[in-house]
Amino acid sequence: MEENVTTIELPKKRPTFLTVLCILSFIGSGFFGLIQPIYNYATFEKTYAQKMEKATEALEQMEDAGMESGFLYDMAANGVVQLKAMSENLEAITGANCLFAILSLLGVFLMFKLKKNGFYLYTFANVFWLLVPLALIDFNSMITMTIIGAIITAIFVIMYAVNLKHMK
Repeated sequence: MEENVTTIELPKKRPTFLTVLCILSFIGSGFFGLIQPIYNYATFEKTYAQKMEKATEALEQMEDAGMESGFLYDMAANGVVQLKAMSENLEAITGANCLFAILSLLGVFLMFKLKKNGFYLYTFANVFWLLVPLALIDFNSMITMTIIGAIITAIFVIMYAVNLKHMK
């Protein structure tokens, strides 16, 4: 006699750690990656003169105080360079940031649905996203912030990689 055995495969349950990572990434890529650049684009023209005035004033005060070198002076000088570059390349910077934010969000959504392709899309988007300020703003003025961003990105990519075993 022959037995018919039917096995039903239950859908995989998403680990809590992966859920938390995805929520953090939705917030990071969604708010800081997508909404903030759009807001900056919409308000840049109104705020540029005021921001530039404050940045140059801070530089002048540091120079008057004899602080023409050091971390704080370099950050203030980099702020002026970044503002100038933003005024020249605002559309390209905003467009690139939005593109990589959307790709990152899509990757996170796929990982939330336990799809491995999401990990690769997320990693691709975030690695190239790090290059945007270096290429479109100024390499020297953005290197410190890019290194910090690279560390955070690497931490998230590693945490997602640990969860690849739960994805198809």
